[in-house]
Amino acid sequence: MNDKPPNNPNGANQYVADPRQSLFLAYYLDPKSDTFSNALQSALRAGYEQEYAESLTSKMPSWLAESVGDHHLVKTAENNLKEFLEMDTTNMTVKNEQVVTYDDPQLKKIKADVTKFTLERLNKKKYAGKETLAGELKDGDKSISFSVTRGSD
Repeated sequence: MNDKPPNNPNGANQYVADPRQSLFLAYYLDPKSDTFSNALQSALRAGYEQEYAESLTSKMPSWLAESVGDHHLVKTAENNLKEFLEMDTTNMTVKNEQVVTYDDPQLKKIKADVTKFTLERLNKKKYAGKETLAGELKDGDKSISFSVTRGSD
């Protein structure tokens, strides 16, 4: 009889996710985690066996590759966002043999668009546009009209 615990206690397969995957990713990718960026310790803390934990990054299962790749893309996008939000909109040109500095309207538009996009998503209550949903509910010969508005004025 085998007294060794099963290495797949949650019955995970291609249809059922293993909750240890989410735990591992949370521990591994969160800078506030005690095991941030330490694959072995994150895997052990998530409940994986020592042998699997030691080889997890070298095996690079698809769920890990996708999540690490997504995490990298999000970090890159955040850096780009910061760069656009802090972008200097002044530019230079030469007029009558003199260098002239001016506020570039194209750069200002890019900066304004990025600012609006960021505020609408990160502070929806205050900056999201107004949305109205209207309709009519019918139940037999009874009818109720409704209108719901969300967002700021």
